[in-house]
Amino acid sequence: MLTSIYVIKPRQLLNLFLSIATAFLSFASQAQSPDSQLQRNGTKIYLLGEVHDNPNGHTLRLELVMQLISQNQKPVVAMEQFDRENQQALDLALTSCQDVDCVLAKVATPGWNWLFYKPYVQLALDKKITLVAANLSNTDVRKVMTQGFSSVYSPLEIAEYKLAQLPMHLLNDQRKSIQEGHCNMLPIQAIDPMVRGQIARDVWMANVVNNVKNKTVILIAGNGHVRKDAGVFQWLTRENQLTTQVHGYVEQTEKSDADWYDHVHVIPIIEREDPCRVFEKNRSKK
Repeated sequence: MLTSIYVIKPRQLLNLFLSIATAFLSFASQAQSPDSQLQRNGTKIYLLGEVHDNPNGHTLRLELVMQLISQNQKPVVAMEQFDRENQQALDLALTSCQDVDCVLAKVATPGWNWLFYKPYVQLALDKKITLVAANLSNTDVRKVMTQGFSSVYSPLEIAEYKLAQLPMHLLNDQRKSIQEGHCNMLPIQAIDPMVRGQIARDVWMANVVNNVKNKTVILIAGNGHVRKDAGVFQWLTRENQLTTQVHGYVEQTEKSDADWYDHVHVIPIIEREDPCRVFEKNRSKK
């Protein structure tokens, strides 16, 4: 019995190689695309930071959220901009109001530039996302600063998050961040109460995320809250940490970015008064 032998000619071999190379490059390109990056490693939690007053970062972050929605997901979007006690009022407004301005008139927390956050309210009205109030109020934070975590958190929550045994590295990182964020002008006795307040907010945001089951969840919050070394990420369950991406939207890169964020988005700087001069003016008035 004769066995037929197929001989590959040089030109055919070249064409075969080019086909394989093209397929590989196409795969590599897809692997680096934004969509595949979003879904990498089974990610289901996205902590998305912001520089509060920079519209460039808000625009870029919204594009990422819209990518997730375009993938036929209906994510839960937890927002720092809504205080937790307003959840019922927020739910009611989203069912009774016809437009964004009506919702904000009923439940908007003062002090935020709501122009940046209107798109998320509109997405909730359009039933493309579920909106969750994720922040502690200023009143609750002041209680924590003066009376401790037990003024806001139950004994069960204090035990669950081990708030009576805070890691020293986390405390030191928060102290450094708060002192530098206030231009190193804070009196020493003011720092630790502010650290407790910041941690109290981080813990509650993490608690909101931890309680979302079997859905994609996005946290919209300041860069300081989403940073991996000392922010919300530290308070997620171990299981949730493994499926979380952290995105920082920064005006200039720092060496610490690699420790703080999985993805760093550098955004154009906007013109603003020197925040240290603002802080100094406010301090002198007091």
